[in-house]
Amino acid sequence: MSAKSYLAILGVVLVVSSLALAIAAQAGGNGKARVIAHTDKEVSDAVEKGCKVVREARTLKALICSESVASSLGLQEDIKVFAMDSGANTQIRADLVQSSSNNGEGRKVVVLDTGYNYNHQELNSSYLGGKDFVNDDNDPFDDNGHGSHVAGIITADGVDAKAKGVAPAAGVIAGKVLSASGSGFFSDVVAAIYWAVDGEDGVAGNVCTTDNSTGETICTNDDFNADAISMSLGTSQPYTYKGFCDTVLPDLTNAIKYARDRNVIVVVAAGNSGGAGVSIPGCISYSTTVGAVDSKDKIATWSGKGSAVDISAPGVNIFSSWLNNEYKTASGTSMATPMVSGTVALVKLAHPEYTVDQLEQSLFKTAKDLGKAGKDTSYGWGRVDAYGAVNYALP
Repeated sequence: MSAKSYLAILGVVLVVSSLALAIAAQAGGNGKARVIAHTDKEVSDAVEKGCKVVREARTLKALICSESVASSLGLQEDIKVFAMDSGANTQIRADLVQSSSNNGEGRKVVVLDTGYNYNHQELNSSYLGGKDFVNDDNDPFDDNGHGSHVAGIITADGVDAKAKGVAPAAGVIAGKVLSASGSGFFSDVVAAIYWAVDGEDGVAGNVCTTDNSTGETICTNDDFNADAISMSLGTSQPYTYKGFCDTVLPDLTNAIKYARDRNVIVVVAAGNSGGAGVSIPGCISYSTTVGAVDSKDKIATWSGKGSAVDISAPGVNIFSSWLNNEYKTASGTSMATPMVSGTVALVKLAHPEYTVDQLEQSLFKTAKDLGKAGKDTSYGWGRVDAYGAVNYALP
């Protein structure tokens, strides 16, 4: 494969097999199932019967059980997720922002995806660390390519000018929630959102302890203080919604709201199911949800459509970084989402005091209105305009 081969991709999507109990072999047919529990009794009953806790995220706990035990306890499946992949800077006027010496320097975006290729010539200068929720370690190296493509759209240095990111000086913190094959679990996504806000200690803000020998109080703060969480993830049919879906996966809804309440905008793909609706988590009302347009500002036929769509961005034939030192061209709302996340970094450098509501106002009020006047179910408020958003004056 050449260093600049091309691949048509419809973006990573989360595919939900069932929202009801569906105990199936999830570990290569070895009779094991991964399930979730919410109460102490559910957990204790499961552990007593030989189950093992493998993930904790607030009230949600994921366990590995035998299929027979999982079925007898009536625990819900930990929903399996899969990857099913299909001159933007100028189009959104990010080049004009960059020419005014705003490259997003000092701003931070957490990317939750297949990982980050920190060895790539376009990406190594922007890497700020991360975590692997698939293998439970602190090395979120990308073994798929999709996460590096997404990250490059935000922050690639422009070694190859065609691949330059929207905010090339912004830093990226990587959360690997999808494996080399593009599969993962929704409980890992929930845990990663809380981690993106709170850091490793799981607590927002300072954590103080007292040294018993000296009486000295020592306070630490490992929060990332990120400006945005970028998630190029979404469900496929039938789990797509023309309206909002806050009650479908409440743990995920609560996690996104938690981030937003702490002034971290959560930018999410609308999914690639077209008129069938917007995917989870884009259909969650607390998400800032992104559809995809082509180079002529026409909505892509496969871009998820519904009332949850907030804004759109270029997402067709986007050239960006990949594995090794390769580049690829890809299409999908997965590619449109980091266009908006990168714009967030530019806006926050110009206006670090902005709340999430003010940030959204700057994005929505300056977007190029397309389709029906005002907000519509295809384009949202319109195609993002980085230059307009950065220079927008709040009322």
